[in-house]
Amino acid sequence: MPKKGLNIHKRADGRWEGRYKIGQYQNGGTKFRSVYGKTRGEVTEKLFAAYSNGMPAKHKTKEQTFSEILQLWLRYNRLRQKGATEHKYRMLIERHIDPELGTMKLSQINAVTINTFLERQFADGRIGKDGGLSPSYVRTMASIIQSAMKFAASEEYCPPLKSTIYKPPLERKELQILTKEEQSHLESYLMINCDAACLGILISLYAGLRIGEVCALTWEDIDFKHFVIRIRHTVARVRCTEASGDSTTQLIIDTPKTTSSVRDIPIASTLLPYLTALKELRSGAYVISESSDFVPPRTYEYRFHRLLDQCGIPQVNYHVLRHTFATRCIEAGMDVKSLSELLGHSNVGITLNTYVHSSIERKREQLELLKT
Repeated sequence: MPKKGLNIHKRADGRWEGRYKIGQYQNGGTKFRSVYGKTRGEVTEKLFAAYSNGMPAKHKTKEQTFSEILQLWLRYNRLRQKGATEHKYRMLIERHIDPELGTMKLSQINAVTINTFLERQFADGRIGKDGGLSPSYVRTMASIIQSAMKFAASEEYCPPLKSTIYKPPLERKELQILTKEEQSHLESYLMINCDAACLGILISLYAGLRIGEVCALTWEDIDFKHFVIRIRHTVARVRCTEASGDSTTQLIIDTPKTTSSVRDIPIASTLLPYLTALKELRSGAYVISESSDFVPPRTYEYRFHRLLDQCGIPQVNYHVLRHTFATRCIEAGMDVKSLSELLGHSNVGITLNTYVHSSIERKREQLELLKT
């Protein structure tokens, strides 16, 4: 796959031409080979086959199946999707979309077909179990299908969809946070027993890091001179295809999913002495790891749950630490714009509507302001 996109243009004779590199001449010039087609979509398909197989594919006169379009769409978006996102999309396509819609011709795919499929997934889409998929999963599948059909239409494989694809509304669940008593009890334990695992939890409580960001955090990311934590990496699960053809996944150190997630966070004065003390005792690269490699997020989540048991605190997932951090910042009077940037959100609406939980104590305090 070329790094700067496909080399496709329309010729004066009305045909589309795509060129791809096949080597170099003795004088150092680049040697190209061309493929031709009546539409841009036809040439795009031939180029993808050329990059995948080393030779252009013969033009397919048969109508494309939806499975073939999905694979073309995945390849087309590969350069702009993060590895974890591509892995998630492939999983949903392989497990849910392809088995039901993959063999259908594009002419058979319309809004009614898609909406019927989504309704079925929402009602009874769980594999090997009774019940349907979550609204979030179904909404993601709807976005995949809609984007793939839009791609197919733009490449002239089919006309655009004429009707709306309906997505189930997201369930607004009240976000969990630690109570002030639970947080105080947890912090006391962490500060008394501040090893690498405890330090990572403290970092999330005082800086709002996601678990993947904590696991990827290195000592080089902590600027003790300017008292800043620099978020430049995260641990992500990506798909890797072995030579045998078996598809597996692996954990890698990746860049954050969005540009807004790349950020600098001031080190809280409460956190600084624990970072400094542990830094003097450590020789490894990763802040929360006892070895030379990073700690997988699932392993670290397990250690967090074990620590909650030791503290007598009800089980919650690791992301609750991030919710708690955001809520405490709002309670302390921090402006939402600053908090949004600390959390790495693309806009303040996400901070207000998704992550910041207004506790019952906060609501009671606000109601008390109505007294005359």
